[in-house]
Amino acid sequence: MRLNALKVRADNDRMSLRLVTPREPAECPTMTGLLAGLSFALDLADGQRFGHTLRSTLIGLGLAEVMGLGTGERRELFHALLLKDLGGPGATGALHRLFGGDDRRAKHDLRRMDWRRFGDVMRTCAAHDDDPRWLTRTTRAVTRTRHAPRLANEALEARAAHAVARVGELGLGEPVARTIAAIGEHWDGGGGPHGVRGSAIPLAARIAALAQSAEVCLALGGPAGALAMARERRGRWFEPALVVALGTLEREMEAWSMLGEHELIGEVIAGEPGAATLLLSDAMLERVARAFARVVDAKSSWTAGHSEHVAEMAGRVACGLGFGTGEVGAVRRAALLHDLGKLALPVSILDQQGPLSPEQWESVRRQPYYTHRILSRVRGVGPLADDASSHHERIDGRGYFRGLSGDRIPLTGRIIAVADSFQALTSDRPFRGALPEETALRLLARDRGIGIDPDCHAALVDTLEYTGIEPLERAA
Repeated sequence: MRLNALKVRADNDRMSLRLVTPREPAECPTMTGLLAGLSFALDLADGQRFGHTLRSTLIGLGLAEVMGLGTGERRELFHALLLKDLGGPGATGALHRLFGGDDRRAKHDLRRMDWRRFGDVMRTCAAHDDDPRWLTRTTRAVTRTRHAPRLANEALEARAAHAVARVGELGLGEPVARTIAAIGEHWDGGGGPHGVRGSAIPLAARIAALAQSAEVCLALGGPAGALAMARERRGRWFEPALVVALGTLEREMEAWSMLGEHELIGEVIAGEPGAATLLLSDAMLERVARAFARVVDAKSSWTAGHSEHVAEMAGRVACGLGFGTGEVGAVRRAALLHDLGKLALPVSILDQQGPLSPEQWESVRRQPYYTHRILSRVRGVGPLADDASSHHERIDGRGYFRGLSGDRIPLTGRIIAVADSFQALTSDRPFRGALPEETALRLLARDRGIGIDPDCHAALVDTLEYTGIEPLERAA
């Protein structure tokens, strides 16, 4: 039997080994498959093309092989590369203060910009300012450029802190967290957040930093563009020996750049270092879902804790509808991941106090589409993609993104819809304060059978121990 047929099943915190024969379905859920699929959410959050994380992982593994890293070191690098952008949404505030505009576009451009060069930073700041007045854009760009080193370092600190916290929740170990925290450091000490230089930067972090920058330039200029960037920053951003090693991967980078999303996932799964792969228990799947829920909700201060609160309420509604323990767990996991697609929205929309423009509404309506697209890339998790992405569908068929109606909407999606609406109404938002629970329930009651499922609303009312909830009359 091939070595990679040895799998590890994780049951809560206890590990037990079992052999998986080649006859078992390829869709058997594994930790690597889950993280590979969810990596598309991190690409979305950082304004990168889908597959950026996976291509960065393949480039990093190629560099590790050339540099002769052992299996254990390569495995830690592997997980660090898959999760390198976990902290991105947590750094949104600092980046928005620096660039304004669309934070996702700013994150994308930051990978190519040399923020230590005044002219480069000023041009980027001006390009991200939407004000039509040239003088205003220029004046603001000068001011922002002056504060760029401090704000860039704040962003790197926030990014590292959020990523380390999420890695800790996933239980992947301190070396993985240390690698991710140091990816922003530069070989000459000019990076951040701590200005570490040379061999004091963990080798895995040095590899990951070059791999992710090479992938961004690979998308724009092919292998020649990636190598030109690396050689131009050799000795400043990147260790010279790693730049030489990257030059030996030109043909491989060309091949990786041609792979589609599903092919990339397969390539990364096949390339996992070592012979042991974690098979997912429901407990571990929920742990990962909870960590990614916190990634999503970190993007805006207005949504802190939102997904976890929705998951708790959805679980209570499911119990009220008579779901069994396993079914309630599945509802809770889908609810934790229901807002993955929100990572496609700029924080300027999430934090906007006034009404949205038609173009902004169109962006909002694409959110569940991205949730579905991301989760459908995860192998072996059944209807999770359909369940998590159906919370904006309506009973009357006027919802989005698929326009489903009535019983065509998955029941789990209908449960999440009522839990999500209730949690949003009872929370502070940029455009209004939190509503009392009873007011929120009465507002939802007038949408029973039209927008939301009546049975789900009744279960919500029961679990909150209210009685006699009547619809709130519409204003004349």
